[in-house]
Formats: sequence, structure tokens, C-alpha cells
Amino acid sequence: MLEAYGTALCTLFQPINLLVMLAAVIIGLIVGIIPGIGGGTMVVLLLPFVFRMPTEAVLILLVALHAVVYTSGGITAILLNMPGESSSMVTMLDGFPMTKRGEGGRAIGAAVTSSMAGGIVPVFLALAMVPVMIPIIMAFGQPEMVVLVLLGISCIAALTGSSVIKGLISGAAGILLSLFGYHFVTGVHRFSYGSAFLYDGIGLIPLLLGLFAIAEIFHLIVRGKESITQRALVKLSGVAEGVKDVWRHRWLWLRSSIIGYIIGIIPGIGASVSNWVCYGQAKQTSKHPEKFGKGSVEGVIAPEAADNAKEAGALLTTMALGIPGSAIMALLLAAFLMVGVTPGPTMMMEHLPLALTLLMGIALANIVGGVICLFASPQLVRVSSVHLDFLFPIIVIAVLIGVYVATLSPLNFVVVLVFSILGLVMQRYGYSRPALVLGFILGGLLENYSLLSIKLYGPLFLFRPIPLTLLVIMILLLLYPRLKRGISNLRGRPRREF
Repeated sequence: MLEAYGTALCTLFQPINLLVMLAAVIIGLIVGIIPGIGGGTMVVLLLPFVFRMPTEAVLILLVALHAVVYTSGGITAILLNMPGESSSMVTMLDGFPMTKRGEGGRAIGAAVTSSMAGGIVPVFLALAMVPVMIPIIMAFGQPEMVVLVLLGISCIAALTGSSVIKGLISGAAGILLSLFGYHFVTGVHRFSYGSAFLYDGIGLIPLLLGLFAIAEIFHLIVRGKESITQRALVKLSGVAEGVKDVWRHRWLWLRSSIIGYIIGIIPGIGASVSNWVCYGQAKQTSKHPEKFGKGSVEGVIAPEAADNAKEAGALLTTMALGIPGSAIMALLLAAFLMVGVTPGPTMMMEHLPLALTLLMGIALANIVGGVICLFASPQLVRVSSVHLDFLFPIIVIAVLIGVYVATLSPLNFVVVLVFSILGLVMQRYGYSRPALVLGFILGGLLENYSLLSIKLYGPLFLFRPIPLTLLVIMILLLLYPRLKRGISNLRGRPRREF
């Protein structure tokens, strides 16, 4: 085990990997301050250009980029009351009031420092958990993996769409799309409709680029936006005071980091819950709760620490169980598969040094990103005012080049167009795009594990202890919104008097 930690450290500090990480950090910081684009879109855009690089370099680049998006995402939330990432909405509650009273620099200093620290501490917790998780992982066979795949799709389906039913429909649609093409067991070409183009199935890269990259820009244009934000300026005065604030409230950011990490481990939940939970506990434990919502620096520190902390937990869940810990982790899971690494129990056994390298990479990326962000905030914020007339053609050209480089088939341009339209429709009507992507990615694994389980254990393989337990968890997860509403209705119903 110690040898694996040493190998991971050496891999991370190879010159090529450090250069790749630096490039990823700079890109991630720029993307993080652009509202509406997001780290997920950038991960998808980069995939076609980087997947031929060495495995370690590709994954370090994508993980580092994603890790620092949240570090800079709070800048526009504080200065413009417009979050670079949706999870930065909590930061707006106190960050923007601080800006209005002339403390924008202090708020940015507190947010960036807390985010940086929150991204480092949980990594050590995750690294300490790896040896404990390996014996548990070894108990997972094909039947357990079938239910894990279903659980992963259910988590994303239940927690990313406007309703559980719509999320499940999206996940099922993804599984259906994964069935296109040649079936390795029967030798039959399924849903090819006589077209040689569909013999190999639908390409993952065209699907991702259409659903996310193009659809996001179309969505901004449809909303009538000329640019993503108005121009804003910030000075470095006060940033140092914000850094000191984090040290003054060190127990707050440490507590928020641990809570964020624990919540991040729960698949699909971290991104939407951890910030609000930590904001709530910060208000409850504060000596001045009345200042929250009016410009309290504690209201900036707590959610920003949790925002980055959840990513170490989400990545650990994704790598160890093959269940994406968040929507963007579903995209990173696609990247793992593209470079020949299958997340799940086998990864922690066969690619343990790589898993440890990526966890350490999150910590290092946060340190580098935090330092850059503190000094470059005035320049970074200007990127958010780029006119869409300039941004749209750049993204479209990047998508078309990326699709052609990855597939060498112009017909995939049609696939991108089809999934761009589908992405817009799904966004408009509240269907979960991450659930569709996850269903598409895991559909093949679900089919393979199911066939093997039936051959080895018969049709009752789901009634083994671990699969049955996971099935119960999955059903409870899907029923949770209805159960919660039912309990609330019962509590709100007036009692009868006799």
C-alpha cells in the first residue's frame, strides 16, 4: 500500500504532468467565472483533443480543471450577483452584499482561500479511506455490479432532473441509445437500419458535445443574452483581509470541509446539498446569526469550503464504486472509459496508484489555483463579459474540429446537431441530461454484467444479500421525494378534536 502512495506521488510530480496540471488550472479558473458555461462543458470540449495523450496526463488534466472551477466560480457571484457555477448561488447571499458596501476584495479573498483550503483537507481524508475500502470492494462480483450500475443511474436520475420520473426516462433513454450497434454476444447489428455508420453504435464524443457544449450556448442565445455578464472591476485591496478572515474562522472552514466531504461521498447529492447544509450550520453556530444574508464573511467561508470539499468525496465514490458522485462526475466517468480505465472495484485493485494520483492532484490543483486566483482576480473577472457573437463561433468551431479529430467521420456532425436539439428540449422541459449520459455510458456494462450474472448464478442473482440491500436503497432513493411530501402533508394536517 505504501508503495502505491509513493508511485502516485512520483507520477503526479513528473514534469509533463505538472505542466498539464498548470494548463488545466488556468483554463478551469477562466471557465469558472463564466456563468452558464461550467466545468462540465469544458471537460466535454477538451475530450476529443486530449484522449490520445498518456492516460495519467489526460485524467490529471480533466480532474484538475474540474477541481478549480469552483475556486473561481464565486468571483462573479460576489461581484455581479451572478454565479459562475450553480453551486456558487449560496455565496451570493452574503458575498454580493459585501461588494455593495465596498468589501468585494475582502469577500473574494475569503472565498478563494476557503475554497482552496476546503479542497485540500478532504483529500487527506479520502487517501486515508482507500485502504479501508479495498476489502469491501473485493466482495463485489457481477451481481453486485448490476445493482451498482442501476443505483448510479437512479441517483443521477432522482437528483438532477425536475422530477424522478423524468430523470428515470432520461436514464432509460441513455440505456436504449447504448444498445445501438454490434452486439458482441449474438453478433447482431442492432438499430443500425441498414446504415454502416451505425454498426459501431453512437459515438460518445458527438453525443456529449451536442448535449452540453452546443446546447448551453444555444440556451444563452435563446434567452436573448448579448454577453454572459456585464463588465465588472475589482481591486486587490481587501483581499488580504479576507485571507485573514479564514484563519480567524478556521474551525468553521474545517468543519464545513469535513461536512462537505462526507456529503460528497453520497452519489448525486453533494453538489446540491453540501453548500446549503454548511451555510445553515455556520448560521446556527455563529455568534452573530443576524448578519447572515446581509454581508457576513462567515456566510462566504462556509459554502465555499464545502463546495470544493465535496469533490474529493465524489471522485472517490466514482473511482471506487463506478457510481458518479455528481453530474459532472458522470462526464469524468466517460473520460475514464475512453482512456481504457473502468471505474469501480477493478480500478481500485488494478489501477490503485492512478486513483491515488488523481486524489493528490485535486489538492495540488487547489493550491495552485487558489494562489493564481488571489492575484489574478481583476483580470479573470473580465472574461465573463465576452460577447456571445465572439464566443459562439469559437465554441462551434472547437466542437466541429473535436468531433472530426476524434471520429474522422463528417457524419458525426449530424449526430452533434441531433443531440444539440435534444439537449435544448431536455433543458426546456426539465429532463436530466447527465442521467441520459450516464445511462448511455453504463448501458453496455449493465448488459454485460447481467448476462454474466444470469449464467453464473441464474435468474435469482438479485436476491443475494448485497444486491438485495442495494436494491432496497435504490427503491428508497427513488421514493424519497414522495415520502418526504407525504410526511410533510401529514404534519401539516390539522388534528381532529373528539
